Amino acid sequence: MEAMIDAGVHMGFSRETATVLVHHTLLGSTKFAMETGEHPAVLRNSVTSPAGTTASAIYELENGKFRTVIKDAIWACYRRSLEMGGKCSQVGPNRVSTDSLFGVGSPMSSDTRSHHPVEPPTGEMKTKS
Repeated sequence: MEAMIDAGVHMGFSRETATVLVHHTLLGSTKFAMETGEHPAVLRNSVTSPAGTTASAIYELENGKFRTVIKDAIWACYRRSLEMGGKCSQVGPNRVSTDSLFGVGSPMSSDTRSHHPVEPPTGEMKTKS
């Protein structure tokens, strides 16, 4: 959000106007996604014209590996939360199996009841039915 506001200021908008534009852009797209229940790819395709502004922006985001950076940041956050809770954080992409480090059955090994290294978070947010 901050980078979007800064880009608006760089383009010539006042910081106040850029902030309002970014807030409304994010709010509108979030509300639209929540109200339609459509997959984000469907929504993106519905607003992306060939060689249009959205297509140009998406090209730059993908070229800069935006998806990878976001996914890596979310994994880093999750791993850190595990560490803070005293659990093994060797989960996710590019991580070594804790079984190979500590042996199966070790307190630091992954739970073998699931093909996932750890159980998914509990207490997920409820969605509108």
